[in-house]
Amino acid sequence: MGSSSLVKTTLFLAFVIAMIFSNINLAKAQNQYHTTNGRVMLTVPVGDSVINLHSQKLLVELDYKEANFKMKLPIISLHSGADSLDTIISSLEDQEVTLVGKLYIENSSDSQDKIDTSKHPPMTFEFSAKMSYKQTDLPVTGTGSLEHIKGGSHLKCILGLTFEFKADFLQNKSLENENIKVHIHQLVLDQTL
Repeated sequence: MGSSSLVKTTLFLAFVIAMIFSNINLAKAQNQYHTTNGRVMLTVPVGDSVINLHSQKLLVELDYKEANFKMKLPIISLHSGADSLDTIISSLEDQEVTLVGKLYIENSSDSQDKIDTSKHPPMTFEFSAKMSYKQTDLPVTGTGSLEHIKGGSHLKCILGLTFEFKADFLQNKSLENENIKVHIHQLVLDQTL
């Protein structure tokens, strides 16, 4: 075998291997959804009043096929509308809260948990996740909903998640023993795009 034949064979094999790996990555990418502008609201009881904190900077990664998710929220992206509290939040360290878990969605067409963006009636389900902040992890469970958007072009569903956790997880003495309620709303793109 000549050296030019060896080079051609090597280039051909490299090309075939590259095509196989790019197809694997493309197939995986079609099952993944990413966004950096998810919405989250936290309801925090403080004494006799309630403070609502909100952000539109929730990073969301969804795996349509496996119904797994990962969400990250930069703490400094939270806003309350109260100047004094917003100033305190903006001065905090650049920490983030991470939520990694699984949605337990029962689909009528099959028994596998998955995020279905085709037309469907509103669904409710449960989820479990691990919430992480600084060096601390906390298991959480909650409820979710998936509602199809009628007539939506690329945006097909609204995903909602709701759960509670004890505020002392955030390592803030003034909120000890209070429950923080979390509401997450996320628009979900058509998975076939």
